[in-house]
Amino acid sequence: GSLLMLLLMSSLLLQKNVATPSKCISITGHRTTLPHLLQHAVTVSHYIHVLTLELYQDFITLYSLDQDFYLKNMKSCHTTSITIPLDKKQILKMKEKDIIILVIYLIHSWDDPLSHLKTQSAPELIQEKMYYLLEGLEIMAKQVGLQVTDYMDYAVWTELPSLQSAEGKYFIDTFHHLCHCLLRDMYNVDSFLKVLKAQVTHDRHS
Repeated sequence: GSLLMLLLMSSLLLQKNVATPSKCISITGHRTTLPHLLQHAVTVSHYIHVLTLELYQDFITLYSLDQDFYLKNMKSCHTTSITIPLDKKQILKMKEKDIIILVIYLIHSWDDPLSHLKTQSAPELIQEKMYYLLEGLEIMAKQVGLQVTDYMDYAVWTELPSLQSAEGKYFIDTFHHLCHCLLRDMYNVDSFLKVLKAQVTHDRHS
């Protein structure tokens, strides 16, 4: 039943031993210029993307899931309500502050799902690193003149009853869906920040 699945998931995830990136810039230190903050943010966002990819692949392997079947029947992610650029060209047309707001929207929209995924044995490390990334993003937001009220509108997640279902299939479907959506969003966060970093670096040297 679902208890066995939780125990298996716990065992799998407790065996993970991923090294935290070294040489990170302290966001509370004196090196808080926008380029330095972005360099740090890109390091952390890439690490988060790696962690979410491993979580997704491990879940697929653990339950021997047919990825093609799930992807064909996939529901929309709860963050679909957030409009995102479709390619690098569209990102480059955005202002620095708009990219920062977009990334903060995406990350904060995972506050509720991740708080419940933790109770299902998902790695706390992902949420810990996302909070850490948010600290840097909020410093960036202040540097470009944004107020907290400028980025308080987050996507709402409504799948908690399915995640807590005693029916094993509902649990697997919901957990798979969340892992897939989290991977998609963290890939986007990483991509947006890398483009923003390149854009800021170019502007500062032009």
